[in-house]
Amino acid sequence: MFRSPTLSLYFAKRFAKTALIIFIVVFVLMAFIDYLELARRAARREGFDAFLYLMVSLARVPNVIERALPFTILFAAIAAFVMANRQLELVVARASGVSAWQFLLPAGLVAVMIGVFATTIFNPVSTELKQRSILLANELAQNRMKLEAKSAPPAAPAPAPAQSMPEDVGSAPESSSDWTIWMRQTGREGSSIIGAKQSLDRGLSLVDASAFVFKTDGSLDHRIDASTADFEDGDWVFRNATVTRPGSRPAPQPEVRLPTDLNADQVSQRLADPETVSFWSLPELIEISKKSAVPSDAYEMQFQSLLAQPLLFLAMVFVAATVSLRFSRSRDLGQVILTGVAVGFVLYVVTELARGLGRSGVVSPMIAAWTPAIVATLLSVTVLLHREDG
Repeated sequence: MFRSPTLSLYFAKRFAKTALIIFIVVFVLMAFIDYLELARRAARREGFDAFLYLMVSLARVPNVIERALPFTILFAAIAAFVMANRQLELVVARASGVSAWQFLLPAGLVAVMIGVFATTIFNPVSTELKQRSILLANELAQNRMKLEAKSAPPAAPAPAPAQSMPEDVGSAPESSSDWTIWMRQTGREGSSIIGAKQSLDRGLSLVDASAFVFKTDGSLDHRIDASTADFEDGDWVFRNATVTRPGSRPAPQPEVRLPTDLNADQVSQRLADPETVSFWSLPELIEISKKSAVPSDAYEMQFQSLLAQPLLFLAMVFVAATVSLRFSRSRDLGQVILTGVAVGFVLYVVTELARGLGRSGVVSPMIAAWTPAIVATLLSVTVLLHREDG
């Protein structure tokens, strides 16, 4: 395929080096912005620890930057091709009879390898780090609340919460729009509704959890609030919890158990956040959901998106090639970059739209995940063949 292995290897190394530099720059920039935002909100509060908040930012940035990896590949390809054009390397190569595919395919091969690495290694690491960052951030928040409670003057007795039906769960300290998980369940103590802001460990651990426990007649019996809740042996275990009953003041308790009729697999099907499940664990979760007749579209969409990632990265390289392979003067450089960014942004929007349709079950997850990358690759190759080979 490559008539000049030395030249192909040279372009492959240049593209890989450019991609690494852009990735590091984006990572540092995102970590810096995220840390400044965290520090801005927490610096004025008692017990602020700059190092721990830095660890939180560094741990959650990989999961965020994973969504920006296609743009990293796009910018790296544009930069590599533009630099080669500006230094007349492509002009000399073409004058010597080397086809554009000789320096385009090596970059595409490197992009595919990066995609495989991002799917099989970077994704599991980023999901693990995200879970650690959530736990650390929750621990910092709880420590801060304890310090503020110690330094604050005694508060007036809080009014007893009104008995409410499940529709009134918005009476929680946070509005219902701030909660991402709600689940109804039954158990030995009756029916209940569990809410949490985030789920970890395939849904078996909840962060900022609340439970509304109801009597047999449907009226509210009591409410449980805790920073964490873990599923253990058929029970939800709320640690460092606060139990509030109608007509009574909130009562702190070190541990509260709430029985449930659900098993671990059923809990995972309902509560696991696809973005906190690693690539290697998704097939098992999809299989469990299918056996239990529970919709698995969100997990299948995440799995297929990760599988299609190498092809999406290849498409980004071809998109960059369509706008940057031609020789351009200095005054045309900005137009080249803007055109590439615009095309890449359109592809990203289409990909995210397809992801949403796949997660909701409107479109097959496999079709939604692979179609944007396949269409972008075919269109780019068509344009390149027309330009290079007539």
